[in-house]
Amino acid sequence: MNLRLRLLSACATAIAAVVATASARAALPAGFEPSRLTLLRIEGHEKPELILAQRVIDREWGPSEDSVYVEKEVTNWRSEPGAMLMSAVLPGAGQVYANAPRRALLFALAEAVGWTARIFLRRSGDQVREDAAAYAGSPADSVSAWSFARWVSETDMDPAQLQSLYAADPEAFYDLIATDPRLIAGWDEGEAGRARFEDLRATSDRRLHGARFSESVLWVNHVLAAVDALRAARSHNLELSPSLGLDVRGGWNRGRPELVAAIVRRF
Repeated sequence: MNLRLRLLSACATAIAAVVATASARAALPAGFEPSRLTLLRIEGHEKPELILAQRVIDREWGPSEDSVYVEKEVTNWRSEPGAMLMSAVLPGAGQVYANAPRRALLFALAEAVGWTARIFLRRSGDQVREDAAAYAGSPADSVSAWSFARWVSETDMDPAQLQSLYAADPEAFYDLIATDPRLIAGWDEGEAGRARFEDLRATSDRRLHGARFSESVLWVNHVLAAVDALRAARSHNLELSPSLGLDVRGGWNRGRPELVAAIVRRF
């Protein structure tokens, strides 16, 4: 019973409110159309009054705390361009300056290995080149492994063009007698002598190519060391965060040097 009485009382109150609102709107001046946002004030039998409210927001304008420039002193500041220049000249020097000794050791070791390989391969390639030339001998000497006299006696051809080539460019002449089958007659051992000479020249070419590759690696090492020294100095001056760092890596991709820099987050 109590629940039914409460429901009936609530319905009666709602109906009364609707009737009162309709009466209040009917009492407004003719032609006046209130906004849907307008609230009507109803007090007994008095004439309804229109009440408008405006929200006022007070704000103080000026620089916030985030926009104020703050200078922060960093102890043992390291010059980033200076570190980069030092490692560009001598890989590892910039890392030592930026207090990164382990990375300095890696770049210094790569530099030492590169120079060792370059010097060894260059000297070895030149030596094998000289051995090949010594094996072939002077073509003007009839007792050499390859001679003009032997070739002329076997082919009965004019050696003037070959003699001019040997006088102008001995390396081009040696390449020719090592690869051209028409000149096999000039070798005292025939095809076997030419094959041995060609093998010596090929060995020399491989070692000299390795020396040139070592030079390219040295250049890449200087570039990578310079970039890493810049990173090391910047990390020393202002760390990104305890778990955030800059990782710079280099390598070869399809015969070309490749440099990759990435921000790494450690968990």
